[in-house]
This record gives sequence, structure tokens and C-alpha cells, in this order.
Amino acid sequence: MASLSDVQGLWGLLRQAAAAVPFNAEDEADQETLLSELVACCTSGLSPVVVDHEKGIVGALLARRDTFEWGFRNSEAIHVTYAAVAPAAKGDEVLPALLGELQGRKVPLLASVKSGEQLGFAAALGGLGFTHEVKALNGWGDLYQWTPPPSVHN
Repeated sequence: MASLSDVQGLWGLLRQAAAAVPFNAEDEADQETLLSELVACCTSGLSPVVVDHEKGIVGALLARRDTFEWGFRNSEAIHVTYAAVAPAAKGDEVLPALLGELQGRKVPLLASVKSGEQLGFAAALGGLGFTHEVKALNGWGDLYQWTPPPSVHN
């Protein structure tokens, strides 16, 4: 899981993958918004990363507890706000690995897919049982949800 010591590596990854994420890496307001989210997610202890053989971050999900679910329902739901994969990495392998790590926590998951994303994030979510919940009208993106299966106790 990402920590504050990973902020620089994650910021580099997000800048590499800016067009696919997407975010405008040249706009100061977009940078400030994303850096704030990056720090919040790095301190959450809920943001999985994939590293290459040189220990460089090649894939990440920026995730934190969902504020609405936590505040109104005291839920442990996790919200993935951004996904990023290095251009040289295989997104069709990296994204399922990252999502599988969060699904292993057996808590509800929410994922925002930004309008214009080119990573195949929506397809990866669908392939892992996420359902499309909300289509945002303001360009922010769509919301997907996954609920863990009920536990079977003997």
C-alpha cells in the first residue's frame, strides 16, 4: 500500500499517464486538486501499487474511505478516485491485480471512472463484477460499485 514516501513516485506515474487518466498536467488548478487527493490517499493506507523489478511504481489506485459512506452509514467502503498505469506496463494485467487487492478486504468498493479515461478501467471493473451505478452529467465521470458476497459461516 502507498504511503507518504510514495508521493513523488506516484506523482511521476500520474504525470506519465496524464492523458490516459485523464487530467491536465499543465493546469495548476488540476495539479493542486490531484496532489491533494494523492496525499489523502497515500495517508489512507488503502492505495495499492504495483512496482517493477527496479522498484519503480508502474500502477496504482488512489483510494481512501468513502466520505459519504463513512459519515452517513459508518461503512468501511473504499472509494477509488483515480487509477494510473505506466504506458510501458500492461494495464489489462495491472488493473485487475490492483483491484483484486482491494476486493480481498471484503468491504464495499466504489470507483470513479473519469470521462475520457483510456486505461480500460471501466472494462477492468466490469470484468471483476463491479456494476455501473451513476453516469455523471458534469464530466466528472461514472461511478461503479462492488459489494462483497455475503460471508458463509459454518
